Amino acid sequence: MSVAARIVLFVSSYAPLLILFAVLKSFGPGWPSRFCVIVGIGSVALLIVGWMVTQRTLAFNYLEFEGARSRDADVMAYVVSYVVPFAAATNADDPATRWALALFAALIGVLYIRAAVFYVHPLLLLAGIHVYEATHEGVPTIVLTRQRHLRQQCRLQVARIGPNVYAEVHR
Repeated sequence: MSVAARIVLFVSSYAPLLILFAVLKSFGPGWPSRFCVIVGIGSVALLIVGWMVTQRTLAFNYLEFEGARSRDADVMAYVVSYVVPFAAATNADDPATRWALALFAALIGVLYIRAAVFYVHPLLLLAGIHVYEATHEGVPTIVLTRQRHLRQQCRLQVARIGPNVYAEVHR
């Protein structure tokens, strides 16, 4: 997965939070709020374009997967454990509280990048793209698909979007 794709996935996973920050003026009125809106909406637009490119241009293979297990709950845990604390601190009139909020957001961002869990993404789930952990040739993999349920043994048409991360393609 390219660095640009990782950045888009990372920033767009925080798009709802950035919009919330702008509406509540968490970092102050004016340019901080406008910046949050621009980055939030821009990252969602890039996410949509990136997903369309994945579906149309990446090379694909038919692969066999075994032992599919839903990981959609990981997305919900992401939302609950990271977004809720931010929302709780949004009435921050004190500059120190704003800095603490920004540092906490940066810490969560670093952990997200270090863990390389780019598939944990609330907007993908909102768009109907489900996350599954499965095994391909004995190696644990992540599969992103529009299918609500995967059989324990299935063959899918997929594009590789990262190390052991595949997106089902429909052409």
